[in-house]
Amino acid sequence: MSKFHGAGRIGAIGVLALLAAGPAAAHVTLETQQAQANSYYRATFRVPHGCDGAATTRFTVRLPESITDARPMPKPGWTLRTTTRGEAAAGHGSAPPLAEVSWEGGRLEDAHYDEFVIRLRLPDQPGELFYIPVVQNCEDGKQAAWIQIPEPGQRVTSYRYPAPALRLVPRN
Repeated sequence: MSKFHGAGRIGAIGVLALLAAGPAAAHVTLETQQAQANSYYRATFRVPHGCDGAATTRFTVRLPESITDARPMPKPGWTLRTTTRGEAAAGHGSAPPLAEVSWEGGRLEDAHYDEFVIRLRLPDQPGELFYIPVVQNCEDGKQAAWIQIPEPGQRVTSYRYPAPALRLVPRN
């Protein structure tokens, strides 16, 4: 066997391993996956593709109730919509807490990559793995709901559509 034939087998094995990884290898993630608890954090959601070949036309972030302050970044070509939860706290610049943030009306082709950004006040829960579910709506009614939160003792790789996760570490 030539060294080239062996390299081809290794390359084929690598391709098969990537294909077996399926959607979990290309799910929506956070750019920075660790942050200090009880601090402000720039949540940059990375969207690596559309839904089964269809372009993304809406991206929605479902904010957990422990997020008390969220400020989404507008995105050129997209309409920003928010859904509130409760009343605003007193103080300068205060606004009602957000339950959801959506960007819609734009078009992210399946072959392209993009990011959506929200500035968040994180809860004071150091040591926790904090999940932020997102839903990606695409043309032709297709959808990828990245909302699965692993049960205790389960691995995130066991889930087809895991929610983006953030490790909360103690403040310095």
